[in-house]
Amino acid sequence: MRIYAWTGTQYHEGVGTLRYRITTPLSEAEHQGLAQWRFGADMYPEVAMVHDVLIGQLLIQPSGAEVWETLARVDDGPLLVAEHDDDIVNVRPDNPYFGHHGVSYDEFMATNVVAARRALAASDLVTVSVPHLAEQYAEHTDAPIVVLPNTVDGVLLDVPQRVRAKGERLRVGWSGSATHDKDMRQNVEGIRYGLRKTGAQLVLMGADYRPLMRQADAEYHAWKTQIDEYYLVVSTFHVALAPLADDLFNRSKSPLKALEASALGIPVVASDAGPYRDFVIHGETGFLCRTDDDWMRALRALDADEDLRQAMGAAARAHAANFTTQLWAPRWIDTYRQALARKRGVPADDLALVSVP
Repeated sequence: MRIYAWTGTQYHEGVGTLRYRITTPLSEAEHQGLAQWRFGADMYPEVAMVHDVLIGQLLIQPSGAEVWETLARVDDGPLLVAEHDDDIVNVRPDNPYFGHHGVSYDEFMATNVVAARRALAASDLVTVSVPHLAEQYAEHTDAPIVVLPNTVDGVLLDVPQRVRAKGERLRVGWSGSATHDKDMRQNVEGIRYGLRKTGAQLVLMGADYRPLMRQADAEYHAWKTQIDEYYLVVSTFHVALAPLADDLFNRSKSPLKALEASALGIPVVASDAGPYRDFVIHGETGFLCRTDDDWMRALRALDADEDLRQAMGAAARAHAANFTTQLWAPRWIDTYRQALARKRGVPADDLALVSVP
């Protein structure tokens, strides 16, 4: 199967949505001999027609929607897959994107959201990361919507689980961008409460929330664009924090932060909201929190009982083993294959014989 991925996102390893939704699963599929793929910043008819599948990631520009609609009118053309892992239609007005990119919320809704809806409507298949996002997009397309979850490299499952030395302070870590400002502010009192009661060491990577957290000795790391450097920092956590505001946009987020920590054998303390409610098994792989007292009790429990922390980390890792890229890459390709077979009106098994190298 020949796949061409097209996105307006800059192509480098530091862009998370491109890494997790395009480069990682497709590279693994190619490694397994299931497909051949390439990436491009542009889309031309001569490129489109020599591929079986075209993946358009975050097609939110009018020019991109127009190209997509043109390709949809081509007889016997390739399968058009719209790929999304954020709810573009219900983005919040306070998203830092608007300040950083010189576009207002009203402009975005009138131009980019309309373009996204056009591209969704013209697609043969839509892939998303969580069920809630599928529900939100169902009203904008008649195409099948398939949930393909974010995954992690199975090699993380073999990284030795961190053991807390006797007398060592509990290392409570968080990583993320400034887009989580609302999430942090809504949960900061409970997290501060837990840190104060345990005397834990706060570790931050990415957005600098040290002033908000009021932790004078908090350890801070700038964001790591290289994935191995990113995991090197996360692997030093004893506990991973995942605060999240419970709103419409966040309900379509993926539990990636919790998944990565879990794969490294780190228990997660998360908001009882959005994707974490479905991923974290409360009391088994981590804790889900609704109140300030919940955050405090969760951190105190993990600080006081190293055996509990280790057991939760092991259970979290076993749960994460269900979401490795090696396991899911064939399912991504089979999703494309089934949809392409429907479009061409041929049995999927016959298509596999001629499409898979």
